[in-house]
Amino acid sequence: MGKLLQQISHDLLIPMHDLEYLARSAPYRYKVYEIEKRQPGQKRTIAQPSREVKRLQYWLIKNLLEGYPVHSAAIAYCRGKSILNNAKAHAKKRYLLKLDFKDFFHSIKATDFERLIRESRLQDIDDSDIVGLTRILFWRRARGGELILSIGAPSSPILSNILLYEFDRRVTEFCKPVHITYTRYADDLTFSTNGKDRLKLVEGEIARMCRDLPYPKLKLNAKKTVHASKAVSRRVTGLVLSNDGFVSIGHERKRQLHAAVYRYKHGRLSQEEITALSGMLAFVHSIEPKFLYSLARRYGKDVVSMLLKGSLSP
Repeated sequence: MGKLLQQISHDLLIPMHDLEYLARSAPYRYKVYEIEKRQPGQKRTIAQPSREVKRLQYWLIKNLLEGYPVHSAAIAYCRGKSILNNAKAHAKKRYLLKLDFKDFFHSIKATDFERLIRESRLQDIDDSDIVGLTRILFWRRARGGELILSIGAPSSPILSNILLYEFDRRVTEFCKPVHITYTRYADDLTFSTNGKDRLKLVEGEIARMCRDLPYPKLKLNAKKTVHASKAVSRRVTGLVLSNDGFVSIGHERKRQLHAAVYRYKHGRLSQEEITALSGMLAFVHSIEPKFLYSLARRYGKDVVSMLLKGSLSP
């Protein structure tokens, strides 16, 4: 075992022979299940590592992965950034383009991480460490299959941002001279500008960059490509960009919240519905707090206050 794995053994008080066995078996120590996607009939595969593997992954996040740079264009999974930051970056632009990666996490392979580690030339990491690292951080979907990034591992989000640093850098360098704003929220790529025809070149250029990038090998999902302007409703990571340059939760969501708070005030919500409403209002408070004031004026400050505190009765 290399120095890094010896350090894990020391810090986590795991005997070396136990750590060796755990690292070898880690790609198979996942609970796998499916959840429904927003699109009817489509499912997302979640692979959640065992408690023992998660412990190793958290150590690696703190002691190795957080030392790698993440590009400023990456918004998801970054401390202090949210979907609001992602939407605000594009709020004052007239024209919008949204692209989406196909099968994002599962397209990122252990071999991509190996290349990154070797290129980094870290003195305290040798070949045996690299083998152990990839087994700890990546999931094997099937016997004999490739080690891939799982949706469900705590280390997967930061790994995806680290491994897309070069992609984000290339895209930013392409966009900046032509006055296009670019952000990436996980697999959602957003471009905006005030120049009417500037976004026409972006789609083809991003597809070319995906082909030319040494790693990871990513593909765009053409079915999710969206062009929009101020003439139509514009949404970025679920938030609405208003024509006056502000970010909103949207008219339809506000209508639903008015109805839900009214029902809560009159004792018509179940405990489960109250919990969901409380969570939704906490989300609204972080995005569009002025709307909470309008709810408070209409239904009473005490009602909204109790909901924000998660109260089970009005």
